[in-house]
Amino acid sequence: METVVDEMERAYLDACDGDARDALRRALGDALQELAAVDRQVSRGFVRAGKPADLARKLGPERRARQGQGAVG
Repeated sequence: METVVDEMERAYLDACDGDARDALRRALGDALQELAAVDRQVSRGFVRAGKPADLARKLGPERRARQGQGAVG
């Protein structure tokens, strides 16, 4: 994944100049930070939660969707 991001960054930087290049670099940095945050929260299909309420908040909508599909199908 890192190689793909590096190639994407190079292509953007080659296509842009000055302010546009800086804006794209900041946007790419923000996206990478967001990906890193998500990666720390979710690992191999498991959700990490500090307390049961966090786990329920993350998994509740998915569980309800699965139960709803089971009742309909």
